Amino acid sequence: MRALETCLYADDLSAAEAFYSGVLGLTLHSKVAGRHLFYRLDGSMLLIFNPEASAKPGDVPSHQGKPGGHACLAIPREQTAEWETRLRGHGLDVTRYAWGERGESLYFDDPAGNVLELAPASIWGL
Repeated sequence: MRALETCLYADDLSAAEAFYSGVLGLTLHSKVAGRHLFYRLDGSMLLIFNPEASAKPGDVPSHQGKPGGHACLAIPREQTAEWETRLRGHGLDVTRYAWGERGESLYFDDPAGNVLELAPASIWGL
């Protein structure tokens, strides 16, 4: 089994789209204005819902959450420094945490206050 979807919440989907598409460079798969953004990742999906709009029935089952979640996206180990430079270049406060020989994680917040992490799969021995 593997995670197929990761879901985060953002009150301002325009800011979320600018961040996830622009800063992180993710490709938008689909969206419903004011309700949700769907990004295709490598083998899974990242879903970002507006909490108020997504609580109402629609084409997608209702979701009831709030900003303040966490997601970790996998990056190649050798790109950690490059990503740290990129994130800091966008004015983000980045915390770099070492997991011993397993690699390092980069922690930062998205505009909605969700905590994001970029890390190699090796932090979990994968």
